[in-house]
Amino acid sequence: MSFWKNLIVLLALGLALLALAGCASPTPAPTPVPPTAAPTKAPTAAPTSVPPTVAPTAAPTVAPTKAPTTAPTVAPTAAPTKAPTTAATAAATTEAEQPPEPNCAASDCTKPGPAITQNLKGDVAAGQKVFADNCEKCHGKQGVGGVDNPGSTDGTVPPLNPIDPAFSTKDPAKFAAQIDAFIEHGSTPDGPNPKQVMDAWGDKGKLTPQQIADVIAYVMSLNK
Repeated sequence: MSFWKNLIVLLALGLALLALAGCASPTPAPTPVPPTAAPTKAPTAAPTSVPPTVAPTAAPTVAPTKAPTTAPTVAPTAAPTKAPTTAATAAATTEAEQPPEPNCAASDCTKPGPAITQNLKGDVAAGQKVFADNCEKCHGKQGVGGVDNPGSTDGTVPPLNPIDPAFSTKDPAKFAAQIDAFIEHGSTPDGPNPKQVMDAWGDKGKLTPQQIADVIAYVMSLNK
């Protein structure tokens, strides 16, 4: 019994509570505030991309065609003919036309003697003896010179071995004629008062034409 009694009581209480709940004014539900719309942000337009600046295609620098520099045609410079450095060498270039002449007292110091005009053939061995006996004292042994001649311009007697290059040693006939002129007519060296002078062996008859021809042959043999 008590069980059912208690159950009835609980049901009554429950109904009472339900009645009370229905009579009470329901609290109005809060009006929902519409959500504030986020301001529509204008879409930031993506910046218009500037097309990449295309570097101008540089025209290939064409190296200017350099006109070939034409070397001026230089006319070949002819090497100047060197003037001879000594009077003797200078004379050698003209002796074919103007042979050396002795400084003598004869009227014609270039007049050839019989040794030349008669075409006498000289003998070298005989000429060496004639030279040693008559010419060596002034021109030195075998004509090498070295004999003093005070008062002359050169100061010595000219050697004959080798002989002055002014003589035309390349032409035997001219060479013989030049030597003959000195032996025939003699010569006085340049200078204020030369002690030694070349005697006129032919004009004075101190040597025969054959002896002169022999001496000429000997002197020429020293200068081959």
